[in-house]
Amino acid sequence: LGVVPASGSRPSFGPLRLADAPPAAALVAMVRLEDDATLGFSRPEMCSEPLAGTAKAPFSRHICMAWGKAEEWPAEVPEGFPAGSLPTKVEATIKEVGKVSGEKVKVTYIEATGSIRDGDVLIFPDYVKISAKADGGLAALKSVLSKRRDPSVARCLEDVEDLDSGFLLVCSHTKRDERCGHCGPRLVEAFLTKGVANAANMQVLKCSHVGGHIYAGNVIAYSGRGTKEGDDGHWYGYVTPAEAALVASGSAARGRLWRGRMGLSEAGAKSEARMKRFWDVAPILVVVTAAAVVVAAIVVQKRKP
Repeated sequence: LGVVPASGSRPSFGPLRLADAPPAAALVAMVRLEDDATLGFSRPEMCSEPLAGTAKAPFSRHICMAWGKAEEWPAEVPEGFPAGSLPTKVEATIKEVGKVSGEKVKVTYIEATGSIRDGDVLIFPDYVKISAKADGGLAALKSVLSKRRDPSVARCLEDVEDLDSGFLLVCSHTKRDERCGHCGPRLVEAFLTKGVANAANMQVLKCSHVGGHIYAGNVIAYSGRGTKEGDDGHWYGYVTPAEAALVASGSAARGRLWRGRMGLSEAGAKSEARMKRFWDVAPILVVVTAAAVVVAAIVVQKRKP
């Protein structure tokens, strides 16, 4: 998918005399409306494609590392991070374990906020947090990803912390695509200011590119420890602030905003979406069928001599 250019997308309205210039607040409003029309929730491509099956999520673990600010992340991560930086060391550890385990994992970067600090690594669906900055952090990460607590690393247990809440990861990767940079922060604000995240016991985090710029706003939802296996890590697209509550509560799963979920293939996602649509209309079909049976019985009864 192409990246919306950072410049050259706004039309020229010709020279403007100083005396005719609108107030600063009006100018800001004009720019915001223009941006929303080209990059935001009112852009023409919104809801232009069916979403089920568009999530590239055939992985069994999702690793999220807190590092830097969303608007400052390079377009390509971790390649754009300096050599020898902590993110590159974490990536090297993940690849080392992957060569042995063969497990498919996804790595995403998140912006630190609240109890999540730079250098923290969140692992789903394990729902654990590890500080990669700690002395035993990388060893703890290796141990957890190896699906065992290595007894030879005494500090591992101390460096692994359980996560008690759910999480909403909102793609806000500005330098990767301006649509995500525009929609992401506005969705984060909607989740927080409308209270929907608190109501669902969810933390809201800006995250790096998840795939599918055209579907911005993109959100991945992890509902929390104890979630039924095979029913977590749901991906959503075309999410607007008005639909924040539906996503946070899980009501949007397998609906029109749903792209798929962790561990599910494209075909599997399309199948689950079809089943959801069937069960949504099943009660109506039952009522209609029952009514038809009743009407038929009445007609037959009236025809009897």
